[in-house]
Amino acid sequence: MPSHFHTSTPVAASAETMFDFHSDPHNLPEVMPPTLKLVSLKTDGPAQEGRMIELHCRDWWIIPMRWTCRWKTVQRPHLLVDEIVKGPFALFEHEHGFDAQGPSSCIMHDRVTYQWGRSWWGRFVSETGVRLYLILLFKYRHYRTRKWAARNARMQPA
Repeated sequence: MPSHFHTSTPVAASAETMFDFHSDPHNLPEVMPPTLKLVSLKTDGPAQEGRMIELHCRDWWIIPMRWTCRWKTVQRPHLLVDEIVKGPFALFEHEHGFDAQGPSSCIMHDRVTYQWGRSWWGRFVSETGVRLYLILLFKYRHYRTRKWAARNARMQPA
């Protein structure tokens, strides 16, 4: 039985700007916490349904993590969904949503459906350790995204 996680934050950038930022996997280092190091990234470009992304990271500088993901849904400028094809989870689907709140602001949503293992033990790990990790990870990601949006807004011509 999968677990679900959702968080959202207001961002001082348009839904289109945030969609473009999140649809480019090369922007991942911009929002990664300092404990998570991107070792390598392979992709054929920005989000396109069916396009693959291969990530090799080190968490806490030593724990290797390899993920192969696929863009499942790409609906500009409101929705991006990526799903795990190979990696540490039995199921991991990440939905990035952007609800316009005007020409230069939006509410950014992250919804994750995940399952670590299929037994009662996997469910326990999903609902405790993984959930705590996601809370901390997305708090940091949203903080960095808001910072990026504010910096980007200052660089835009008037």
